[in-house]
Amino acid sequence: MRTLVVASGKGGTGKTTMTAVLVHVAAPSRPLAVADCDVEGSNLPLALSVDVVSRTAFAGRPRAVVDEEVCAGCGVCLDRCRFGALSLSDDGLAVIDPWLCESCGACTWGCPLDAISFEPQQAGEVLVGEGPAGPMVFGLLRPGEDLSGKLVTSVRERVAALADERGVGLVIVDGPPGVGCPTIASITGADGVLAVSEPTLSGEHDLRRLVSLAHQLGVPVKVVLNKADLSETGAQRIRSACSSLGVELVGELDFDTDLPRALGAVARGTRPPSSLDSSSFVHSVRAIWPRVDPERADWALPDDGSG
Repeated sequence: MRTLVVASGKGGTGKTTMTAVLVHVAAPSRPLAVADCDVEGSNLPLALSVDVVSRTAFAGRPRAVVDEEVCAGCGVCLDRCRFGALSLSDDGLAVIDPWLCESCGACTWGCPLDAISFEPQQAGEVLVGEGPAGPMVFGLLRPGEDLSGKLVTSVRERVAALADERGVGLVIVDGPPGVGCPTIASITGADGVLAVSEPTLSGEHDLRRLVSLAHQLGVPVKVVLNKADLSETGAQRIRSACSSLGVELVGELDFDTDLPRALGAVARGTRPPSSLDSSSFVHSVRAIWPRVDPERADWALPDDGSG
């Protein structure tokens, strides 16, 4: 099984759009599985018209819970909590603000009546869906929860198992933006990263960070420049960055104003997927696909393995 991760050092580069179009281009020629590892904002299921068929709870860190029948309202826990997450209600009982609680355990150790305990909580879900392009796995992290990297790992493990069950040889992953824990979990062990960049100063800066991260993890990178026609100066920055980083710039795509409407119509079912073939963006992606297909293209780290 080969895995291609579509990633970006920053949000707004067109990463999810690129992933959706890559799936559209690749799906007719072979079976594939798809994963959306942007667990704090999974939009790829919308673009690919995915119907959810199963949900699995993702456990978060335990939360402190007050037993109101035991609590005497002594206030010791308030003094113990350095995050200000505890207060006394009008009834004189301890109340925990879940948005401020860091689950450090100080309140449980300090309570003389053992009225506060830790209970497991659900932080999100791992969902499996079916769409016209095949099976898809994605995650949804609840607002305010952490452990996004662990949820991404769960999504990666589930899609790998699903691909193995169905004999699928290719997995395309829509990674999260940035270079934090979710991105690390998304690209670790992948066969290649297709970095989607944009012709801006911040686009160059964050592309360099993403390439550096991927190379440290031993994963080769290729770059596609999206919205290349919006700034020639910015586009030249990305070309120069790719040259200095030793990574291949596989294509430069112009901004296609009609593509969002076309994708929306396909997602709503008012137009067939084949209607996307008239898009200049889709034509450009189809041209670069042989250069990024992990089952056929050459993916290699720079000679020194750096970036």
